[in-house]
Amino acid sequence: MEETILLVDDDAALLEVTSIVLSSEGYRVLTAEDGYEALKEVGRERLDLVVLDVMMPNLSGFEVLKRIREQSDVPVVLLTAKSQSVDKIVGLELGADDYITKPFDTKELLARIKAILRRFGRQEGESRGGVMKLGGLELDPNGYTVSRNGENLDLTPTEFKILAMLMRRPGQAFTRAQISESVSTSSHYLASRYIDVHISRLRGKIERDPSKPEIIQTVPSVGYRAARPGR
Repeated sequence: MEETILLVDDDAALLEVTSIVLSSEGYRVLTAEDGYEALKEVGRERLDLVVLDVMMPNLSGFEVLKRIREQSDVPVVLLTAKSQSVDKIVGLELGADDYITKPFDTKELLARIKAILRRFGRQEGESRGGVMKLGGLELDPNGYTVSRNGENLDLTPTEFKILAMLMRRPGQAFTRAQISESVSTSSHYLASRYIDVHISRLRGKIERDPSKPEIIQTVPSVGYRAARPGR
């Protein structure tokens, strides 16, 4: 299936040139010249990646990114004319997956895009920002529900966050520290040594046979991963 990329920049010339380059590589390219237009596209299109300029009038790229993250986990690459590390840090903390500083070589941007799409590429049964399916499970991040073969499951908030994190990236291994960092909040820190306990309880609720887990797999010396669909 053709991958769709949204380019967001108030520089019309840059949009045109970059669109031509990406289109020539087989991508479906959408463009937006301001943040509000970008958010409309995010709401109505099934996007695979967003390339987002930080310095835009009316609505900055940072604000657009914050609003995107409220409704979608689509990968986002930030474009910034600033080289200060603080801007990069802010962007990454807000949920950006990568950044590139202007002016940039289109070949470099293309390489970054291909790398991210390989890393975050949709798997069969997964829908970005929508219901995720795996091994009879259906997880709705918006409705905050999980069901198995049509039967609703009662998960704790921490269990839900862990399962959602793993299901978004089937086949990707996460360390206990990464899982801990993802599910911790400013008011509640989950130490990585407790991840095994939560995984065990979660398996007891979602696996057909918790002693032989098929959905959440242990990765020796690393941590855990969700199985790839169909495996």
